[in-house]
Amino acid sequence: MNSTNEITSLSALTLSALIRERELSCVEVTEAFLKRIDSLNPTVNAFCTIAHEVALAAAAKGDENFAKGRAIGPLHGLPIALKDLTPTRGIRTTRGSLLYADHVPETDAGLVHRLKSAGAIIVGKTNTSEFGHKAVTDNLVFGPTRNPWSLDRIAGGSSGGSAAAVAAGLVPFAEGSDGAGSIRIPASLCGVFGFKPTYGRVPDVAGAFSSHAPFFHNGPLARSVADGAFLYQAMTGEDWSHPFSIPTEQDVLASLDTGIAGLRVGFSFDLGRFEVTDDVKSACLRAVNVFESLGCTVEEASIELPPDIETMFYTLWRIKLSGAYAGLADHEFDLLDPVVQTLIRQGKALSASDYSYANRGREIVWGIFSAFFSSYDLLICPTTAIPAFASDSGPPATINGVSVDPLLGWLLTYPFNLTGNPAASIPCPVASGSMPIGIQVIGRRLADSLVLRACRAFERVSPWPRFADIV
Repeated sequence: MNSTNEITSLSALTLSALIRERELSCVEVTEAFLKRIDSLNPTVNAFCTIAHEVALAAAAKGDENFAKGRAIGPLHGLPIALKDLTPTRGIRTTRGSLLYADHVPETDAGLVHRLKSAGAIIVGKTNTSEFGHKAVTDNLVFGPTRNPWSLDRIAGGSSGGSAAAVAAGLVPFAEGSDGAGSIRIPASLCGVFGFKPTYGRVPDVAGAFSSHAPFFHNGPLARSVADGAFLYQAMTGEDWSHPFSIPTEQDVLASLDTGIAGLRVGFSFDLGRFEVTDDVKSACLRAVNVFESLGCTVEEASIELPPDIETMFYTLWRIKLSGAYAGLADHEFDLLDPVVQTLIRQGKALSASDYSYANRGREIVWGIFSAFFSSYDLLICPTTAIPAFASDSGPPATINGVSVDPLLGWLLTYPFNLTGNPAASIPCPVASGSMPIGIQVIGRRLADSLVLRACRAFERVSPWPRFADIV
């Protein structure tokens, strides 16, 4: 086996086994994926930086270490894409901003250090919205990322580059970050698996206190649940220099196929406040039927989120942005996306009372879901209220004839960034030729392995297409 298409069509777990069995080398695998990136990225624009030399040098070192019998990590020789918000030593990290267009970090993020220690080969950085501020991946530096299933539609965001790279087979899996749904949204729209772990499972000292208002998570995107769980396991790690680090779970792959019969599952089409299109509701209902077939007790749950939850989230998000960037000089501020400029100005105008009010509201949201999980093991609901829309149309101002906020009004994801619960997006069954639609599977805090188990059980009886039509 040595053709590019043969190698890049394999799962991460299969590639790992072939490398360990010496049927493939790290260099062969890395070269195959780089060749595919070079061929398809001009069309999809998933990568904003391709690290050819760095990746091939790391792959050669991986082969050398293996040949000399040195210890290797679980991700040995596997190519991975990292979101362009994640600092990488020696590889450009722009944060999707003209302000950092030529920025090359001198140190790795803690997560990157763990991935390198596990043997992963970083092949490049994936496109994102500026500072990850919105659910559409475009910016003033690199332009839009295109959805591999339909190139005139959005890939979602802000980890849209990572999701598109996975869907197009440019990498076996990728890293993303999620502050309002930024892993789950593009996973849903690009038809891949995305997982936001419990806050603290993937610690990083940088921004430790700012990253919990609202909770900012790193997690995996992959074409299968097993590959996602494989990457998630390597991402985790106790780090007691991080104030919110929590213990690492035992091997999640070992329990991945043990089933979910007997679980109590609540579902909601709208979390009591969102407008959701009929096609998304229908997809969610099909998912409900799948969980019932798996032996779960499934019932529609009554969830009523506070009517001002959007305002509360905006308050926390604006204050966070303004705190990080309010000190910019005028000529630097002018380089920012106009929407980001507006959010920062609005954040500067908010008061301590506004911040306190938003956090009190956050306690209410936490209480609502704590009560829910005292009766249910899992919650399922749509990831987004609509499928991927046309890139040139912009986010929706109305859904079902009802006015919605274009930034947040179509996202059923951000409530779980207020609480830090583990939440995944998995593709639903849809008609051939339709755009992907994802549903969320949410668990109580620390129930990460249960969420992964449920997603794997769903996947086994309701598999989805692994590669977008661009292939």
